[in-house]
Amino acid sequence: MGYALLFLILLGWALNALSKKYGLQDVIFERKISQTVVEIEEEFELITILENNKFFPVTFLQVVEKFPPILEYKFKADVLSTVQEVFHKTTLLLKPFERVNRVYTVIAKQRGKYTFKDVTLISGDLLGLNDSSKEIEFDQEIIVLPKPLSISELQPYGDYYGDISVQRWIIDDPILMTGVREYTGLEPERTIHWPSSLKTGQLMVKQFDYTTENSVMILLNIECAKPYWVNINQDKIEKCISLTRGIVDELEQASISYGLCTDAHISGRSNGLNLKKPGMGPYHYSEIVESLGCISYGLSLSFEDLLWNFTRLGGAYTTYVLITPTVLEPYINAINRLSEQAAKTIVVSLEEANYEHLPNILAFSATAHGGA
Repeated sequence: MGYALLFLILLGWALNALSKKYGLQDVIFERKISQTVVEIEEEFELITILENNKFFPVTFLQVVEKFPPILEYKFKADVLSTVQEVFHKTTLLLKPFERVNRVYTVIAKQRGKYTFKDVTLISGDLLGLNDSSKEIEFDQEIIVLPKPLSISELQPYGDYYGDISVQRWIIDDPILMTGVREYTGLEPERTIHWPSSLKTGQLMVKQFDYTTENSVMILLNIECAKPYWVNINQDKIEKCISLTRGIVDELEQASISYGLCTDAHISGRSNGLNLKKPGMGPYHYSEIVESLGCISYGLSLSFEDLLWNFTRLGGAYTTYVLITPTVLEPYINAINRLSEQAAKTIVVSLEEANYEHLPNILAFSATAHGGA
């Protein structure tokens, strides 16, 4: 009996010494993310893989992962949330040569580009008296796209009225007539087709097709005040980004070529003119909306400088769409000059400031209904 007890004590001491010295040796940790581009509140999976590639067990292993605070677990998990980070802890025992896979369903609550880093492995000895730790560096990123805000949320300013449709942003080319349609009150009187109007008993107008390629350049502004750093209103900036996403969605669905340029800094790119030339299709669309997801609250250049750059460079764009928190006085001359280069210029602002100084421009307000 005494020898057996002594053997157990020696065995326990040996296992404790081994677990203390070699607990994290040959322990492999991997992490996979099911999607790297997600919508807000879209479910995706974090997959963790732990392997113990040695002959004796790891009696206590704790994995501490540090995530951005926008992450939220859908099901029960050991999570500690702070203002800056979310800490997720997993505690388990690994048998010799055991492989453990765990899948967690999570959602992202806010638009942006986020990096998942810093995984800490903590191993304790058999008696729980000592522990050792190891840091594993990861550089995994996800892009959370902005929620689209439909253009139906926009309120027309002045005498531009009626249902808002993306097709109405494109100027009909009156060279090729393809048919007639019902008069809405927005068309010029010269386009009324009198024979059809007399026949049907209601006003009908000529329907034109396009004989030139139509393209829309979207100019997104995030300046809320001068100087910029005095008032960085994140809610307004997010709403402008969501409006841009909504307009991009409409243009893509209508098969109208569109591009994007912004004065905002885009994470992962150098400062300067962040320009994506007009195009369409799945690849072009993905590039545009991912850029919107990566926009930070930093400024690459002032909005009026961006406008003057387009005025100097020129461009064969049918329509300019300017999206801005407000129309500041330094923008007025630049907007009016830019409008001379396109068939139509549209301003979408969260405030109706200085609209009266833009006489030849279609203006919309996004102050009512919904938001980002």
